[in-house]
Amino acid sequence: MAEPVLFRDLQFGQEIYDVEIHGTGNGQFIGLVKEDGGPCRIAFRGSTVVRDGRRVALARGAMAWVEQEGKGDTA
Repeated sequence: MAEPVLFRDLQFGQEIYDVEIHGTGNGQFIGLVKEDGGPCRIAFRGSTVVRDGRRVALARGAMAWVEQEGKGDTA
C-alpha cells in the first residue's frame, strides 16, 4: 500500500504514545491515546468515510482523564 501524502514529510522521534482504536461494527470507532508516564488522555471518536477511493477515519479528539480514586472525599 502506498504511503499517504500526509506522512511523506514527517520525521519520527522517540515513541511516547500508545494508541488503541476499536471499531463498533457500524462504521464508527473510538481510539484512546495515552502518553507514557502522563495522566492525560485524548479520546478520538469518529466514523470512517471514503475519500479518493480510500477508506479513512474522520475523528475529533477530546481531552480525557482517568477518574481518581477518592475524588471528592474530604478527610
